[in-house]
Formats: sequence, structure tokens, C-alpha cells
Amino acid sequence: MQPGQLISGEFLLQRLMFQHQTGEVWRALEIKVGRLVLLRFIPEPFRTYDAAMKRLQRHFAAIQQWKHPHIVPVDRLVEQSEKGAFLVSRFVEGPLLDEYAAQWIRAEGRFPFHLIFDVLRPVAVALDEARTQNLAHRSLSHRMIVVSPTEGIQIQGFDLPGIIREGLNFPDDSETIRYLAPEQILSRKAGTLSDQYAFAMIVAELLANKVLFTANNAEELRTKILTMPPPMLPNYRDSVNASLQRALHRDPSVRFPSCIHFLDGLSGSIVVDFPPPYTVQDAQSAVVPLELLDSIYTVSVPASKTTTTSTITPSAATSTTSSPNLESKNRISIRDMISEKLVPFKKIKAAAQSANAEKIVSKIKREQRSRFLFYLWIFLLFLSILVGVYFLRGYITTVFS
Repeated sequence: MQPGQLISGEFLLQRLMFQHQTGEVWRALEIKVGRLVLLRFIPEPFRTYDAAMKRLQRHFAAIQQWKHPHIVPVDRLVEQSEKGAFLVSRFVEGPLLDEYAAQWIRAEGRFPFHLIFDVLRPVAVALDEARTQNLAHRSLSHRMIVVSPTEGIQIQGFDLPGIIREGLNFPDDSETIRYLAPEQILSRKAGTLSDQYAFAMIVAELLANKVLFTANNAEELRTKILTMPPPMLPNYRDSVNASLQRALHRDPSVRFPSCIHFLDGLSGSIVVDFPPPYTVQDAQSAVVPLELLDSIYTVSVPASKTTTTSTITPSAATSTTSSPNLESKNRISIRDMISEKLVPFKKIKAAAQSANAEKIVSKIKREQRSRFLFYLWIFLLFLSILVGVYFLRGYITTVFS
């Protein structure tokens, strides 16, 4: 696709906003009504998977029934076009949150603490109200928040792009993993409190003026998020650090009941205690083998031979170029890991339990049960053969005697 191309006879492509594993996003002009829109094209591996597309359709119907002044609505899901399926949403003019924060940092050396509440409270309200509707953003980051001079704070990419990300068999890049809660990393699906983790990570990075977890690659970043508590922020009072430690906790049950409660804890208007620290034993037992991390990412979507990755620039109006195609990494299932003795059975089960990977634990239990029944069947078959041979021998002896 290229600028000036007409899609479905009504959308004139203007600029490629960014390109990611979850699909290209273009700014386009909707000719019939003369308004600017964003077109998010759904990758082919996802489109060809019927169960994933049906799930996307169900969530689109739910999003259509719920509107919020701080969430950019997804207006249409176009499934029949010469370029495949795509989502249509309104284009919001304004800097993304990271660009807006960079302007303050250049001017004052840091992001003002009071602006956390002025700028991000609408985000907290929107996330909490979405939770009451059993909806979640699933892929919230600073690049999904637009600071519009005319429309205020607007959250884009709500829910549906997250469904696409969860359904693809592609390894997540470091930029995406930074804002994924531990339960998302383990199961690739968001819980009701996963957005709070992403929201708190955005706040922590604004206050620290840097990323909390540094890593050389995506696998190292996953392991750090799963096994290490977030670092304390110097020069901030205990209420700030206690609130961040709770909202970024590995266990969702330790987090706040809502994002507004988290902001209240940051401001000191409610008392927040530090969560129980990770003990040395917990840190050791929570280390998840890289083989287990790979197995967690085994899904039933057909793997694509190549994927493209890119990084979104701070400005929403700046296009990016894609990196060279990367070979899709083969994943190994838990059954193969056990059968080929790549990782001891007990080690996989202990690591999965310590990391709260309920989905993996259930898979292991099913595999353990099926193996037990198989060996029991072999034993009973062998026993029946022995009994049969014994009685048959007695019968033959009686006949010929």
C-alpha cells in the first residue's frame, strides 16, 4: 500500500502512521464525509483463523454498545475489501503522551508531578469504567494516549488491537513487553487488572524519566518482569513508591481495586502500605526457564514465515520504516519438552506454579493425567495377558492330560 491509494472506494490513504506485528496503521481521508480516520489493517495470519476473527467480531459488537468521552471509538470493522479486513476509527490530532512528556522534560528537566493527576486522571476514569463493562485495553502504552489541544485526553487502540496481539503467533517486541502485566506475558491474555499494571508503568516511567526494566533482548525483559520487583524511585515519598509497588505487583490480587485508588495513593490522599517484599526463596523459585517461556507462547494460529517490526516515533504524524523481515521462531510444546526430556517435568510444573501461570499448570496436569491413564492401561493389558496365559496353560494341560 502507498499514499494516494483508494481503499474500498471511500478511504484515501494519506500517511503510514506506524507498522507493527499487529498490522499497518494508516491515516486516511474518508471521502464521503470529508473526515480524517485511522485504518488498522488486520494481518493475514489473524484473518485466516476463524475462531480469532469471531472473537474480534464479538468484542467489536461490545465496543459499539459502549461509548466514553476519553476513548476514541472504533466505528467500523470492514471485512471484505481488496486489501483484507481493517478497523476504522476517528483520527485525533495532537501529540502522543511520550512526545508531550518530552516537551516538559526539555523545558524543566523532569515531568511535573502534579501533571500526573491533571493529565492521566481521565485515563484512570476511562479504564475503571471499561472494567465495569468487562472490557480492557489489553495493550495500553504511552503511545496509545493522545493529548489533544481540542479534545483533551483520548485513548486510542482500545480493546480490538489487543485482541489481535493476543491471537497472533508472533514473539512480542521489547516495546510491547514493557507494558504487559506478568499474567499477560505468561498467558498472552489480559485480566481485569492488567490495564492497571500498564497504567502504573506509564506513570512510573514519567516520574523516573527512564524505563524501569532494562534488558538486552525480549527474553531477558520477560524474565525480569516475571521475577523482579520494580525498582524504587529516589526523591519521591513513600506513598508514591508504595503505590507503584502495589500497582506493579506480580500478583494481580495485591494491586489496587481501581486505577483511581492508585492515583489517590500516589497523591497521599489514602494510606498505602508497601506490599510484602519478594523473599530470596520466592525469587529463586520464580525463575522461569526460557524453554517454559517459549512453550507458553505456543498458540494454534498458523505461523507466518516472516513478520515485520518497527518502532513508533514520538510524534503521531511521523511515519516509520520497517526493519528487515525476521524469521518466525519455532515454539516447542510442553508435551515435546517432557517427551524429549529437555526440561525436567517437576521443574516445569514448579516454575509455572510460582509464576502464577494457571493455564500452563492446567496443561501440565492434563498431560500428567493422560500419561497416568496410558501407563495404567499398559499395566492392565500386561496383567490381563499374564492371567490369560496362566489359565490357558492350565486348560491345555487339562486337555492333553
